[in-house]
Amino acid sequence: MKKILIILFISFMTLGASAQNTKANARKLFQEGKYNEAKPILEKLLKGSPNSAEYNYWYAVCCYETADTACNIEERLQMASKRRVLNAPYYLGRFYKDALRYNEALASYEEYMEIGKDEDKLLHAHTQIEKLNALLRMMRSTERICIIDSIVVDKKNFLQAYRMGSDVGALRKVSDYFGNPSLEGVLSLTQRGTDIYYPQRVDADGLSFLKLFGATKTGDEWGRPTLLRGIETGGNDNYPFMSADGTTFYFSSDGDESLGGYDIFVTRYDSESKRFLKPTNLGMPFNSEANDYMMAVNEIANLGWFATDRRMPEDKVCIYIFIPNEVRHTYNAEEMDYATLLSLSHLFSIKETQTDAEALRKARQQYALLQFDDTAEDVSKGDFLFVIDDATDYTTLEQFKSKEARAMFVKWQEESVKLRKQQKTLDGRRDDYAASGLAAKQKMSAEILALEKKCEEDALRLKNMEKEIRRLELERLNR
Repeated sequence: MKKILIILFISFMTLGASAQNTKANARKLFQEGKYNEAKPILEKLLKGSPNSAEYNYWYAVCCYETADTACNIEERLQMASKRRVLNAPYYLGRFYKDALRYNEALASYEEYMEIGKDEDKLLHAHTQIEKLNALLRMMRSTERICIIDSIVVDKKNFLQAYRMGSDVGALRKVSDYFGNPSLEGVLSLTQRGTDIYYPQRVDADGLSFLKLFGATKTGDEWGRPTLLRGIETGGNDNYPFMSADGTTFYFSSDGDESLGGYDIFVTRYDSESKRFLKPTNLGMPFNSEANDYMMAVNEIANLGWFATDRRMPEDKVCIYIFIPNEVRHTYNAEEMDYATLLSLSHLFSIKETQTDAEALRKARQQYALLQFDDTAEDVSKGDFLFVIDDATDYTTLEQFKSKEARAMFVKWQEESVKLRKQQKTLDGRRDDYAASGLAAKQKMSAEILALEKKCEEDALRLKNMEKEIRRLELERLNR
């Protein structure tokens, strides 16, 4: 009997030592940031002690850091936080912010600021509190806009999606415009072709930033580029665009007032002081915690473009086409639940923004018309510009290798001219309708509806024809 008790005692001590050793290993791996290695050990420990606040905290953090969403991270962190595990509110803040639950993230970070001891985590929590307050302020003042379309394109050639018409100038890669592949950013050429705006790298005090410069053409020569005065952001400035009025200026910056990455800003040029006014962050839905940039507006067509990499793969970017407001209108956040406001401010669904059917129809027709505006590009030689792929542009018929593609392109050009004329006819009939009495309007409505339908159908047909031209030519080139 005595021998049995001795054996049981030794076994108990061995198991206890083993458990302690396992816990020590888990703690060591956790503290070293080896979360993948610590996780399976913690799973075993949790089976024996499912209510341990310490084990639940460690395991939840391992799951969070390894993007394992199947282990009830929120529930485990909440339990650890209630049991006063010091860093649990910090990770709850991170978890809620990632889930776009900004109010809960703010409360968790504020709780950590009261009890936390880790200086790095406290600094990060303080920064996040400032950012979350800015996010919530911007959400509550989200501008009400109508998005008419969105296009996902390759990030490296995103400018090809900016087919804005001949009334707004042109956008080019700085490296392409100056023939120097080492140069960065985007250059904006005004419609008159007399002014350019582009970024140059400026080094000072051991730091290097992109800053915006401008130059004016006199005769055939560009003047000396000068730094744009009044645009002091504390970060990189890029993606300039001067509106046709020569005063309203858009650009993007990742400086002090950005939500994250690049944000879009607007300013105006003061001709008396020869400097720009203090830039204003455009807010949501134009900006987000991702990179948002390259705002451009065609005031005649009443269309705008901007790019964002929010919710995009690393090599892609989404171009939104929208109807600009003459006066800024915001949603009434007080009458809206959080989920709806979040969706509208982050553009989860462009359909939610399309509340004015007539404005949407007219904008889409204007947009379709711009897609077939041959004068929209600055073609240095040749008769047109037709993009085959990211590396190939055609400017003459002789460049086509496929006879079928060449013949279809000629037809596509002819049909594009017809569509533009048809659109002008429709615009004229709309003006007549607006100026007419009730009886005349009743007579014209059927004709206008038929014209609208025809324009939409022809625009879609030409878009498909354009795709087929590219397909035929690429098939011939790749033989």
